[in-house]
Amino acid sequence: MISHLLLPNRRSHIRGNDLEPLYGVLFSLFKEKPNYGQWVVACLKGAWPKLLGDRLAAVCSPVHFENANLRIEVCSPEWDQALMSVRETLLDKLRAATANEVRTITFSRQSAVGSRQYR
Repeated sequence: MISHLLLPNRRSHIRGNDLEPLYGVLFSLFKEKPNYGQWVVACLKGAWPKLLGDRLAAVCSPVHFENANLRIEVCSPEWDQALMSVRETLLDKLRAATANEVRTITFSRQSAVGSRQYR
Protein backbone atom coordinates (compact mmCIF):
# COMPACT_ATOMS: atom_id res chain seq x y z
CA MET A 1 0.00 0.00 0.00
CA ILE A 2 1.31 3.42 -0.94
CA SER A 3 0.54 4.97 2.45
CA HIS A 4 3.24 2.79 4.05
CA LEU A 5 5.77 4.27 1.65
CA LEU A 6 4.76 7.89 2.11
CA LEU A 7 3.70 8.31 5.71
CA PRO A 8 5.93 7.02 8.48
CA ASN A 9 4.46 4.13 10.44
CA ARG A 10 5.92 5.38 13.68
CA ARG A 11 3.88 7.26 16.27
CA SER A 12 3.95 11.01 15.96
CA HIS A 13 6.52 12.74 18.15
CA ILE A 14 3.77 15.13 19.20
CA ARG A 15 1.02 12.66 19.99
CA GLY A 16 1.44 10.12 22.74
CA ASN A 17 3.86 12.00 24.94
CA ASP A 18 3.56 14.18 28.03
CA LEU A 19 3.28 17.36 25.96
CA GLU A 20 0.03 16.39 24.22
CA PRO A 21 -2.25 18.19 26.75
CA LEU A 22 -0.02 21.27 26.47
CA TYR A 23 -0.66 21.51 22.72
CA GLY A 24 -4.39 21.65 23.35
CA VAL A 25 -3.90 24.47 25.85
CA LEU A 26 -1.67 26.43 23.46
CA PHE A 27 -4.12 26.07 20.59
CA SER A 28 -6.99 27.23 22.81
CA LEU A 29 -5.00 30.26 24.05
CA PHE A 30 -4.25 31.47 20.53
CA LYS A 31 -7.63 30.57 19.02
CA GLU A 32 -9.24 34.00 19.34
CA LYS A 33 -6.19 35.92 18.15
CA PRO A 34 -6.38 37.62 14.73
CA ASN A 35 -3.34 35.75 13.41
CA TYR A 36 -4.42 32.33 14.66
CA GLY A 37 -4.40 30.75 11.19
CA GLN A 38 -0.86 31.93 10.54
CA TRP A 39 0.20 30.61 13.94
CA VAL A 40 -1.27 27.16 13.21
CA VAL A 41 0.50 27.04 9.82
CA ALA A 42 3.81 28.08 11.40
CA CYS A 43 3.50 25.38 14.08
CA LEU A 44 2.72 22.75 11.47
CA LYS A 45 5.58 23.84 9.21
CA GLY A 46 7.96 23.35 12.12
CA ALA A 47 6.71 19.82 12.76
CA TRP A 48 5.96 18.90 9.12
CA PRO A 49 8.82 16.41 8.48
CA LYS A 50 8.16 14.64 11.80
CA LEU A 51 4.43 14.42 11.08
CA LEU A 52 4.68 13.27 7.46
CA GLY A 53 8.18 11.93 7.07
CA ASP A 54 10.94 13.55 5.05
CA ARG A 55 9.83 12.19 1.67
CA LEU A 56 6.27 13.50 1.76
CA ALA A 57 7.21 16.71 3.59
CA ALA A 58 9.56 17.53 0.71
CA VAL A 59 6.71 17.64 -1.82
CA CYS A 60 3.98 19.48 0.08
CA SER A 61 3.62 22.19 2.71
CA PRO A 62 0.88 23.76 4.84
CA VAL A 63 0.11 27.25 3.53
CA HIS A 64 -3.21 28.46 4.95
CA PHE A 65 -5.55 27.65 7.85
CA GLU A 66 -9.05 29.06 8.19
CA ASN A 67 -12.39 27.74 9.51
CA ALA A 68 -10.81 24.41 10.54
CA ASN A 69 -9.53 23.78 6.99
CA LEU A 70 -5.83 23.43 6.24
CA ARG A 71 -4.72 24.13 2.69
CA ILE A 72 -1.67 22.15 1.67
CA GLU A 73 0.35 23.22 -1.34
CA VAL A 74 1.75 20.45 -3.52
CA CYS A 75 4.91 21.02 -5.53
CA SER A 76 4.01 19.01 -8.65
CA PRO A 77 1.09 17.18 -10.27
CA GLU A 78 2.93 13.88 -10.02
CA TRP A 79 2.13 13.80 -6.30
CA ASP A 80 -1.62 14.43 -6.61
CA GLN A 81 -2.67 10.77 -6.63
CA ALA A 82 -0.24 9.78 -3.88
CA LEU A 83 -1.52 12.51 -1.57
CA MET A 84 -5.13 11.66 -2.27
CA SER A 85 -4.44 8.02 -1.40
CA VAL A 86 -3.11 8.98 2.06
CA ARG A 87 -5.54 11.83 2.68
CA GLU A 88 -7.37 10.24 5.65
CA THR A 89 -4.14 9.11 7.35
CA LEU A 90 -2.70 12.58 6.85
CA LEU A 91 -5.84 14.18 8.26
CA ASP A 92 -5.70 11.90 11.33
CA LYS A 93 -2.11 12.96 11.99
CA LEU A 94 -2.98 16.63 11.58
CA ARG A 95 -5.96 16.35 13.91
CA ALA A 96 -3.77 14.73 16.55
CA ALA A 97 -1.04 17.35 16.16
CA THR A 98 -3.45 20.29 16.42
CA ALA A 99 -5.73 19.10 19.22
CA ASN A 100 -8.42 18.47 16.58
CA GLU A 101 -8.29 22.04 15.20
CA VAL A 102 -7.66 20.81 11.64
CA ARG A 103 -10.87 19.09 10.54
CA THR A 104 -10.51 19.18 6.76
CA ILE A 105 -7.70 19.50 4.28
CA THR A 106 -7.57 20.74 0.73
CA PHE A 107 -4.72 20.56 -1.72
CA SER A 108 -3.52 23.24 -4.10
CA ARG A 109 -0.71 23.52 -6.57
CA GLN A 110 1.50 26.54 -7.04
CA SER A 111 1.20 27.99 -10.53
CA ALA A 112 2.87 30.94 -12.22
CA VAL A 113 -0.13 33.13 -11.33
CA GLY A 114 -0.76 31.77 -7.83
CA SER A 115 -2.17 28.79 -6.01
CA ARG A 116 -4.86 26.72 -7.67
CA GLN A 117 -7.09 24.62 -5.42
CA TYR A 118 -8.01 21.19 -6.71
CA ARG A 119 -9.48 19.20 -3.77
